[in-house]
Amino acid sequence: MEKVYDQIEKELRFKSIYLATFDKLSTLFLRSFKDQNLVHDALQEGYLKLWEKLDEQEEGEDCMAFLYFYTRNYALKQVSRNLKRELLQKDLFRGANQTNMEAELENKEYRMQLGRLVENLPTKRREVFLLFNEEGLSYKSIGNRLGISIKTVDSHLAKAVKTIKRELCSIYGIVKTFYIILPHLIDCST
Repeated sequence: MEKVYDQIEKELRFKSIYLATFDKLSTLFLRSFKDQNLVHDALQEGYLKLWEKLDEQEEGEDCMAFLYFYTRNYALKQVSRNLKRELLQKDLFRGANQTNMEAELENKEYRMQLGRLVENLPTKRREVFLLFNEEGLSYKSIGNRLGISIKTVDSHLAKAVKTIKRELCSIYGIVKTFYIILPHLIDCST
């Protein structure tokens, strides 16, 4: 009976925090990010994290700072991932606007080489790489689909990019690879 009472008390406390903070946070983040879906997802993640950590919060403690920082960090990570995904798709699969024959041949060779490198990745790593880059799924969605943790998704993706980067550097050299793959990924020493 005491567990039921504690659960009800937790729910009431959470609802009170939610009602006191949601409009302020929503307005603040909409002004900053100007993307309703991103703000909605970030707030949902922030409140979910608050629910998980609510027992650790002191009674009467102002949770606004916790919610603000967690939600902001989540939103910034999503913006960063989206930007990286867009840049990666533009850079890895570039060539749609190239017109001269030599550039088109180089691009075709590059795509074939990239396809070979992706196909040679270990199965899970390849799946994660393709789900992230071709389907545009989030780490969480990939983890759910493949039944692995977000950290495992991150590890597979990092190893896939490192392998592809290393192989492209060895094939094309650092100067050419600079124009092919994301500049912040280029470091042929790894």
